[in-house]
Amino acid sequence: MKGGGPVLLVEDDLDIAEAILDVLMDEGYEVAHATNGREALELLHTQPRPAVILLDLMMPEMDGPQFRAEQLRDPALSSIPVVVLSADRLVAQKAKELGVWGYVTKPLQPDQLVSIVEQSTHPVDA
Repeated sequence: MKGGGPVLLVEDDLDIAEAILDVLMDEGYEVAHATNGREALELLHTQPRPAVILLDLMMPEMDGPQFRAEQLRDPALSSIPVVVLSADRLVAQKAKELGVWGYVTKPLQPDQLVSIVEQSTHPVDA
């Protein structure tokens, strides 16, 4: 596993999830996958704490903003960095509104994805 720790991917599109899993696992990351925010919360309470959460915004049952609100309410989870994944042209604005660490636009570029995961799991000292 990479030094930054495990990654939690919250993505309902299985083709996109599979591509992300392939890229990150090829880079040596341990990745858990949830298909919606509710599943992600369950994993967060039963699995080792991830170093970063990759969060899709549009999902059934519990979407990204609903998940983020629940995450921030829980002191045990609120400090985990979140990177939003979205094809929405307003993704930067939505990421800012959600108070997340960063964002990546879809379609995802593998190098960009790996770079932001590396940066979020190994923040540069100020």
